[in-house]
Amino acid sequence: MAPPFQRHPLASLHSTHALTSFSYQHRNAVASTPASTPEDYAAHDAARFRLAWALAHSKKEGNGKRAVALLQEGAYDWADAVGARDRRYITAVAHYNDGDFLAARDAAEQALTHDAMCRQAETLCAAAENAIARDGLIGIGAVGVGAAVLGGIVTALATTRRR
Repeated sequence: MAPPFQRHPLASLHSTHALTSFSYQHRNAVASTPASTPEDYAAHDAARFRLAWALAHSKKEGNGKRAVALLQEGAYDWADAVGARDRRYITAVAHYNDGDFLAARDAAEQALTHDAMCRQAETLCAAAENAIARDGLIGIGAVGVGAAVLGGIVTALATTRRR
């Protein structure tokens, strides 16, 4: 008879704890092993990109900004192991999850300049456009309500002064 299914002991940990420990381990591994061959550079780029992907998809506050910092142009000398389209798309995901829809749309459009057939970037760009429009309508509604309340107060004050 087969033994009953057993979960891995770390499976019950919250994902942000695992992400934090991965981040710490990754930082030490990269800092302690200088890249000397093209394979080493490619491995470091792949590890850095996996970390950025995990941070961008994390729901913990501040991880999106860390992902963007890892992926921004000029932060690292990226080899060909990770394409510019992928870096821009993950940057767009990080911005979108942080609620910065304008930056998400811009990064998704940049990803589309690298590969116009990237359906993920198209979908994310459309979602960012919808979120921008939704936020705009909410903002217009809030201004309208504020104007109505202010108009009511002015009317009430004007009628009380006449009496």
